[in-house]
Amino acid sequence: MSDFNEKNLHSDPEEMESTEIRREKQKPASQYNPALTEVLGSEMIYNAHVFDVSKLTVKLPNGKVRKYDLVEHVPAVVIIPVTDEGLILFVKQYRVGARKVMLELPAGILNGESGNEDPLQAADRECREETGYEASSLKRIGGFFMTPGYCTEYIHVYLATELWPNPLPQDDDEFLNIEGIPIEEVYQMAESGMLDDAKTIAALMIAQPYIR
Repeated sequence: MSDFNEKNLHSDPEEMESTEIRREKQKPASQYNPALTEVLGSEMIYNAHVFDVSKLTVKLPNGKVRKYDLVEHVPAVVIIPVTDEGLILFVKQYRVGARKVMLELPAGILNGESGNEDPLQAADRECREETGYEASSLKRIGGFFMTPGYCTEYIHVYLATELWPNPLPQDDDEFLNIEGIPIEEVYQMAESGMLDDAKTIAALMIAQPYIR
């Protein structure tokens, strides 16, 4: 502690003044308008099944230019299937990213070129594939970006009610178990941290005014 104080006491006054002046000239980031951010160019560096990875050249609001990696992901849907008995249908499946089996709402990507399928059609298909039920009432109630800091994936949220058995074959790589949980218990699980799938938690929050 004594060495630190001594160093500061014997610092060159002119050097300290110069440092203070330089600090005063630095404009705080909060004073820049984030809307002035501009994408100057994009180069695809990796192509996969449902996403591409691009290298973006971005001009920041302060005029500086830097590179960003962006995952360009096709859109998706997440469905909240509610039975006449007041149960929400969940799927249990192994997720390689989490390295464990997770409890989630049924969901899936939009088919077609670059994910241009009608989200309503995708929601109907995914509900039937993953739960075995079709919804006589399928309503879009919102949507959200999953991880906008580095990914373009946008997820549409659908509420599925008036369910009746009408299954479609599951995808070859899907091994799902279905579990029905009472609505209030589901929200207690979400609020206590027992659910750890982001899209499931977000969709449940959007659905609260409709089902809780």
